[in-house]
Amino acid sequence: MKNYLILLLFIAQTSFAQDTLTLENAITIALEKNYDVKIAQLQQTVAETQVFKGNAGMLPNINFNANAGTAFNEVKQVLANGNETNRFGVNLTPSANVTFAWTLYDGKRMYAIYDRLKNQSQLSQIQTRIAMENTMANVMAAYYEIMRQKQTVRFLETIIKYYEERLNITDQRWQFGKGSKLDYLQSKTDLGTQTSLLVQAKTDLKNAKVALNNLLAREPNTDFEVQEVVALTFDPSQEELRNRARTANKTLLAFRKATDITLIQQREAQGLKLPRVTLNANLGYSLSKTNAGLFLYNQNYGLSPGVGLTVPIFNGQIIRRQIQTSKINTEIARTQEQDWIIQMENDLVRAYNQYQTDKEILKLEEEYNQVAEENMKISLEKFRLGGSTILEINEAQRSLNTSLNRLTNARFNIKISELQLLRLSGELVKE
Repeated sequence: MKNYLILLLFIAQTSFAQDTLTLENAITIALEKNYDVKIAQLQQTVAETQVFKGNAGMLPNINFNANAGTAFNEVKQVLANGNETNRFGVNLTPSANVTFAWTLYDGKRMYAIYDRLKNQSQLSQIQTRIAMENTMANVMAAYYEIMRQKQTVRFLETIIKYYEERLNITDQRWQFGKGSKLDYLQSKTDLGTQTSLLVQAKTDLKNAKVALNNLLAREPNTDFEVQEVVALTFDPSQEELRNRARTANKTLLAFRKATDITLIQQREAQGLKLPRVTLNANLGYSLSKTNAGLFLYNQNYGLSPGVGLTVPIFNGQIIRRQIQTSKINTEIARTQEQDWIIQMENDLVRAYNQYQTDKEILKLEEEYNQVAEENMKISLEKFRLGGSTILEINEAQRSLNTSLNRLTNARFNIKISELQLLRLSGELVKE
């Protein structure tokens, strides 16, 4: 019997653990199943498959060509000696060849193309991390929203207990003729208001879970519990954050990589001005066979190697305009990079200031909440003993209600501020 009870407790605990979704598990599920992340990873795979020397033109092209043709001819010939030929002929002309073409020099353009492909692959990797970072931020914000709604339900349930106790006191006073019916009705109305808010809060909690399930690519009605995440472990200085952001902010890294790509494209365009040297070869076989004509059988084998040289002289200034365009694109990329650096550092300073303010507010709200709870208990006891009016108890309840609401929002705001700092500093998704 004892072992049976232990087994039941173990099953119950296991079931509870399965119903509890931790923040770490939520992030893991999202990174595995979120469609934005999947799309980014597939795009990264596409970019990586493009990185090979053949795609940059650095390897030779070898092709095999074959052809089999035939012709039907009516042949009539009169020679100078008087001989005549009048014959219906069939001509067979099979042929095959192997062609070889290899660019030996093109102004180092092929090396620039290969570098561009590698940098585009690296940019795709950064974009995948950005998609992961966005998904993680959305999941964490949704998780914190569930925490807030859960705390809202909890504090409303606490508030309602005080309103129910107040209703019982006013009801007893009215029944025994020691209080007015107006106080009773007012207490009942206030309790109804809080009960209505609780119903709405529970609905908001369900909808918050639906929003998180959407990010996790799960069924919208999948129910779960969340763990409270209140502890603050991220507390760097402003200068540390700025230094981290300059080297780890994913959007900044993407802008820098885009600038690098435009510089490589300049090298590609410059290469178009230089000569192009190619090595060519042709190994061929041809046969011509007919029963009518001067040559009845003609067969050829041959190897034709050679070197080609192309020197661009004038092409309508197309190359010149391509070089100008690549330089302008580089200037645009650099301007966008500098603009983002200014915006990022401003956002970082504002987020840091807000984070410090939210920490101070949270500390104050925790202190004020203790005062409000003590004030509520004292006021309720005085009201029970007839030492205060309904107006005083009503004011104490409103103060506690406001304090709990502010405390809940303060806990939510501090986590959102912390999330913003992690994101801007590049600490959310590390290398």
